[in-house]
Amino acid sequence: MKRIIRGLLGISISLTVIFIIGCASLRPPSTKISSQLSVYNPGKTILHPQYKVYHSTETESVLYIKMLTSEVVFNQANTQVKSQAKIRAIFTLYSSLANNEIAQRDTQQFVIERESVGEQIIASVNLATSPGQSYLLDITLEDQIRQSMVRDRVLVDRSQAENQQDWLVLGFPENRVAFEQFFYPGESFRLIKQGSNAERVYISVFQPRNILPLPPFAIEEQPDNIPLPDSTFYMAYSERLLYRLGGQGIYVFHFKPEPAKGLCLTQFGDHYPQITQPEDMLPPLQYITTRDEYQKLLTNPDIKASVDQFWFEKGKTYANARDLIRVYYNRVVFANLYFPSSKQGWKTDRGMLYLLLGPPFSVERTETKELWYYEASETGEKITFEFNLADDYWIGNDYKLKRKEEFRPIWNRAVDSWRRGKIFSM
Repeated sequence: MKRIIRGLLGISISLTVIFIIGCASLRPPSTKISSQLSVYNPGKTILHPQYKVYHSTETESVLYIKMLTSEVVFNQANTQVKSQAKIRAIFTLYSSLANNEIAQRDTQQFVIERESVGEQIIASVNLATSPGQSYLLDITLEDQIRQSMVRDRVLVDRSQAENQQDWLVLGFPENRVAFEQFFYPGESFRLIKQGSNAERVYISVFQPRNILPLPPFAIEEQPDNIPLPDSTFYMAYSERLLYRLGGQGIYVFHFKPEPAKGLCLTQFGDHYPQITQPEDMLPPLQYITTRDEYQKLLTNPDIKASVDQFWFEKGKTYANARDLIRVYYNRVVFANLYFPSSKQGWKTDRGMLYLLLGPPFSVERTETKELWYYEASETGEKITFEFNLADDYWIGNDYKLKRKEEFRPIWNRAVDSWRRGKIFSM
């Protein structure tokens, strides 16, 4: 652990203002919003935004929005004859979705000048919120020039005293809002927490969590006890200081001396969330191999040859093996991005099903659960998976699958399909 502790340093810098795009408030449309979302399927939409919630004051939260500049259309059809994009954000903040209780509703217009942004566009909207309460934000982003839109629902959680959303992480040197919770070795960042006058911050360091979820039909409970941290130490705290993570692990930042909930950041290696090395390609095979098969792969000193041979035996031809590898590990990468956790995304309940079955046809999201809907295109077979929001020591929340015996046939079909060299998708 000494190597990890030495890797976490504090360095003084000056405070830099974050650039936020200007916006104008418009009257919201009165159309009724449907309940199902086209999320977790990158091929269904042109825009792929990310969201980050930060509780900036006792009565206000900020929703930060990140979009890729390459996904937005710019033109010069404006009075300034400048290359501009126009994005409209339509949002409804529910204090209770079940009872249709609306806390706030608005539409905001963002005009973005191409010369003012790089590869990313960062925008924000302010939300009126209260401590002790949770909300669900229904938001639609529309590229008005391209006439394309994407919709999502974001949990705004103020129900707990210590919450991931109480912290804002800014990357260095750009001072941009960090939308991911994982960092690479050597990456520096700043920490901001509303209302904090602490002079020191404590960091509890845990080893990476390698426990895999049980199959979706498993009835028994899986033990997942909270371990003691490998170390807890403190450093000077200031919004002007830079911090960085050391070796691989889970880092929890908190202001109390004893290990406690707080901001959880992870370090999963030099390449995460990508899968670029043979040693990264091996662990996800546990879902489609027997225990003996995996142990044999694991003990082979040449991991690359071992993984290549596994996929060639399944695919029968090099072309088919390449297709299997491409789809399987693309799903691993997207699971890592879509399902942030104290574990790598593909090791979560949602990541497990995403990897084996592919993206859901549609998703319904409430304050406490996600419903994934699958429908077989050929047979019309329909399956619904329910994931419930569960307390998690490190992250503050996680989604756990409601397991059922009736999921056994579809799971067996998926595993068998991959083992026969055929990509499985419903």
